Amino acid sequence: MPGYMPLATRYLFRQLLLPALAITAGLAAVVWLTQSVRFLDLIVNRGLSALVFVQLTILLLPTFLTIIMPIALFCAVVTVYSRLISDRELVVLRAAGLGPWALIRPAMMLAGVFTLIGYLLSLYIVPTFTRDFRELQISIRSDVAAVLLQEGRFNSPVPGLTVFVRERLPSGELAGILVQDERNKAAPVTMMAARGGLVATDTGQRIVLVDGNRQERSPDGRVSFLYFDRYTVDLALVAGDAAPGAPDRRERYLSQLLNPEAGISEKFRGELRSELHQRLAWPLYNLAFTLIALGPLLAGEFSRRSRWTRVAVAATAMIAVQLAGIMLTSAIVTAPLAAIPLYLSIFGAAAIALWLMLGRHPRRIPPQAPDGMAEEARA
Repeated sequence: MPGYMPLATRYLFRQLLLPALAITAGLAAVVWLTQSVRFLDLIVNRGLSALVFVQLTILLLPTFLTIIMPIALFCAVVTVYSRLISDRELVVLRAAGLGPWALIRPAMMLAGVFTLIGYLLSLYIVPTFTRDFRELQISIRSDVAAVLLQEGRFNSPVPGLTVFVRERLPSGELAGILVQDERNKAAPVTMMAARGGLVATDTGQRIVLVDGNRQERSPDGRVSFLYFDRYTVDLALVAGDAAPGAPDRRERYLSQLLNPEAGISEKFRGELRSELHQRLAWPLYNLAFTLIALGPLLAGEFSRRSRWTRVAVAATAMIAVQLAGIMLTSAIVTAPLAAIPLYLSIFGAAAIALWLMLGRHPRRIPPQAPDGMAEEARA
């Protein structure tokens, strides 16, 4: 029997591996297609190359893989073990002497591999790819913004910024420029200039205004005027609540989430805390969802008649734990102690599933030798 158990483990592991990879690839393809729609306009109307389009969408995939992988693993485990029960293969394996732990070992091995990959994604690959995505997106927006400044029309190169150019001279200089900047909703700004031009910098495209004025309306309704000889408008989105030059929460590595810089708002500090616990907790769902899938299926006697009921129980439990995780992760932004029930929901669900499998299984009756062999042994 000791030589047979590794063979059974390898068999079950192979049965699980291909469906898990196939479901992960399928879900990733669906997510990739849905995200690709966001950038189709850049190809159709703004001349973005197909290579840059593919690069943009691929950089988004690691973020979604951390969410997809536990769900794909759950579906694979439920599908494979449900089929093994239906085909009575698990009954044969249990009759051959395999206990509950031997039956779940292949699934837990695969869950361990998925968990390690999940931590690699969440702690290193996701922040790296998110930074690359942001830099590429800024570069594309800046280049597209320069192309979109058409004369005689109100152009909106980035959300919240409207630019009117009366004429584009043969030299490339812009004449008769009006800029309405509402990226800061609390203090909208209107700028007018006799002429100007587009300048490329390391941080993106900018409009240089020459001989004009800047009008800003304060919250109390007063308008202030500033006349200038030269003024620069950045064609970029506002930075948000992070400190100047600070990376977004999804771009930060573990050390940056644990030790945020001084001078950030309390709201952004809470978002960093939520991001930290999400990065640490989400890969654990690979282990938890595997046990949640196995618990109802392997509890007690194997029965084909109750198979779909057990699958429904497992799916309901998985969805409940997933929703609890999403809500608790969001609550951590304002309530740091919400991290405690977050981890309790993961480990608690896994512990209950283990108890169902290991604490409520029928006792195995050791195989008995035939009567003749028993008499020879006694003799």
